[in-house]
Amino acid sequence: MSPQKLTVSQLARIVGVGPDSIRYYERIGIVPKAERSPAGYRLWTAREVQYLKWVAPAKRAGFTLHELAEIFRRYRAGNPPCRTVQDLLRQKLIDLDRKIDELSTIRTELRRVFVRWKRRLRQAAIGEFVPLFEDLHDVPIRQSTVGLKRKVRKGGKP
Repeated sequence: MSPQKLTVSQLARIVGVGPDSIRYYERIGIVPKAERSPAGYRLWTAREVQYLKWVAPAKRAGFTLHELAEIFRRYRAGNPPCRTVQDLLRQKLIDLDRKIDELSTIRTELRRVFVRWKRRLRQAAIGEFVPLFEDLHDVPIRQSTVGLKRKVRKGGKP
């Protein structure tokens, strides 16, 4: 007796995603290429459900779909990806700590700006225009600093 085969819709329903997500996961390698029924329907065994159940918690932990696809391909090929997964998580923790530090710095500066704005608005006459956004020049720029660092390291212009 052969194991039960699941269609895209059945697999999607079990893991709580849409059928298009399952098809995309197949394209990028999170689940292996499906067998095809005589009518052309994609069919997977129940074993593929486990890969899909790992996707949501892994994404919440910061893993990308492409990272997961590579991990799952290694696993299916018989190469335990455990060290790779651990190394990826270690790097994600380092990145997260850096982002938290950056956000903390931005929050501190925005609090200072907010206090200045309150003071300036209290001192302004009713209906007077107060150029508040000028105070935002002191706030450190967070976006694209990683790309900027990479460009500078590669010898490019910032």
